[in-house]
Amino acid sequence: MKIIMCYGDSNTWGFNYKTQDRFPYEVRWPNVMQKKLGSSFRVIEEGLNGRTTALDDPDDVYPQAKNGLKYLNPCLRSHYPLDLIIFMLGTNDLKIRFFTSVSDIAKNTGELIKHARGDLSYLQGYGPKILLIAPTVIGNTIDTSMFGPAFPGKKSVSYSMKLADKLRETAGRLSCNFLNAADIVKPNDVDAIHLTPQGHRVLGEAAARKVEEIYM
Repeated sequence: MKIIMCYGDSNTWGFNYKTQDRFPYEVRWPNVMQKKLGSSFRVIEEGLNGRTTALDDPDDVYPQAKNGLKYLNPCLRSHYPLDLIIFMLGTNDLKIRFFTSVSDIAKNTGELIKHARGDLSYLQGYGPKILLIAPTVIGNTIDTSMFGPAFPGKKSVSYSMKLADKLRETAGRLSCNFLNAADIVKPNDVDAIHLTPQGHRVLGEAAARKVEEIYM
């Protein structure tokens, strides 16, 4: 059995943009992927609302809690052995309060990958395979979204569109597998950030196909 961990933000957690709650287990894309892959794989969900690649969140009571890099090593040590890690982060880094760039996001993502390989090589004797998924773009309705004040308006849309190319470069440089979610799914029109149930299904099925390619 191959064990996969999906390390992401609210779109991995399964944020329901209509209820502000969580989509049911079977709707969330990691579990759609699990169903498609079958019993030869076990998928671990590791999504957190607001998670960044490597940035403390000053607006949180516990600023370090949403820092993906600081939480990664304890997370790996909780779940190993791991054969494959799927990273899908970067959207939250585009918030105004972080003043970061797409190049910095890609660099931080590279640090996540290097830490995962290094720590798991130490813990289990071999490094994991990596699938880097570039998150879907921020929608054009961000200005009217409940999350609008957190992002730099329409600029965040263009920034999010540029992120995929930078992450693709990171994947190539670090010999990772790559999938661009923006090629196959879009966020809902209500909050311009989160996937619809259909989006979760499409992404989960695409991720499953990618995993099957990796293990062919």
